Amino acid sequence: MPTATPEPPRRRRLPAGVLVRFAVLVILVGAGWAALRWSPLAAHLGEEELVATLRSLAASPWAPVALIGLYVVLCPLGMPVSPLLLAGGLVFGFGPGTVYNLVGTWLGAAVTFGVARLLGQDFMEHLLGERLERVERLVERHGFWTLVRLRFVPIPYALVNYAAALARVPASVFLSATAVGLVPAVAVLTYFAAALFRAAAGDRAGVVLQLAAALAGMLLLSFLPRLLRRRGGEQP
Repeated sequence: MPTATPEPPRRRRLPAGVLVRFAVLVILVGAGWAALRWSPLAAHLGEEELVATLRSLAASPWAPVALIGLYVVLCPLGMPVSPLLLAGGLVFGFGPGTVYNLVGTWLGAAVTFGVARLLGQDFMEHLLGERLERVERLVERHGFWTLVRLRFVPIPYALVNYAAALARVPASVFLSATAVGLVPAVAVLTYFAAALFRAAAGDRAGVVLQLAAALAGMLLLSFLPRLLRRRGGEQP
């Protein structure tokens, strides 16, 4: 008597609500990306335009709020953070600028992560199934330092935030690793911008040395992922 061939497991039907939420995420990111590059809004988001806007508010206590608000609104749309970092350093200087930039980049990452988790996680669970569980186990073992290293690599900022959310990285791991990884990168870029401003203002005493220190710091950050990877490989 022939043996019956077992039927392949049926894939779960994708709920309409899951598909709708993921479609909203795709539209949000796609429309935001297009608006930041081709709409009239793009003309106001260059480094010079951001600096001019923030300087017009410099005497107001709302200037730091405006900078942080730009991070929160624009990061989920895929806006590169470099113009905002440089604007913060140019307008507020190294000390306050670093604080405002750190708060802004961290909040922008948190909002991006939350949006992706809310709108896209269920879709990824249906799409990847057990493969996503393997990713989760890998994240549990190496997730924190992997995310820290990614903050030193020239990968689009929003991409890291969205990928971490869709890969089901725990929120506590993501937020803590983001805070640790952002500190050196944000501090170096803010310091670089502040030094450029002092040079442009005519205060050239020591500026060349300061710029050299900032460039050395940026160079060190480019090698930091490799050093951390080697250190991680030496651990059991």
